[in-house]
Amino acid sequence: MPAYHELVEKYTKRKKDTLMDSVAAGLSYADNVAVDFGLLEESGLIDSLTVAAPFAIIAVTEQMKVILGKKTGKAGFGDAVQRMVRTGAAMGVGALAGLAGGPIAAIPASVATRALLSRYKSKTLLGMRVQERTDRLHALREQRMERASVPEGRPMLPIGMEYLEAL
Repeated sequence: MPAYHELVEKYTKRKKDTLMDSVAAGLSYADNVAVDFGLLEESGLIDSLTVAAPFAIIAVTEQMKVILGKKTGKAGFGDAVQRMVRTGAAMGVGALAGLAGGPIAAIPASVATRALLSRYKSKTLLGMRVQERTDRLHALREQRMERASVPEGRPMLPIGMEYLEAL
């Protein structure tokens, strides 16, 4: 079981991914704001690049973690899918906010949605870890009680073995 310091360090590193993904999703709306203010000319190429950029960043960063040996391929793929789903949801909420409140509302809505989804996932996983550890403690307690019920004068047997009573 990892120590508290190791867990804090691990989850601190994850916050960098959340920030990077939030910024990438926000930048995908920044081009819409720039087009509306006349700072950029509207072209299909810029729109497709800015929509695909957050997903490309996620794919590249997760693949680099797999290549560098920080994650297994399966874990990297799962994390990439989760990050892409959160980013897609954030971009969808940002698009709706952009339609309702203008392009300036899209960036905060997108970043806030991404952060809320990340926070929800973190709290859910924490609850699952606590439940698993509680279940493990209950199992250990039951195992200890079973071993404590060995008759006096007899040595304790390894787990899974028990004395047979003679008739």
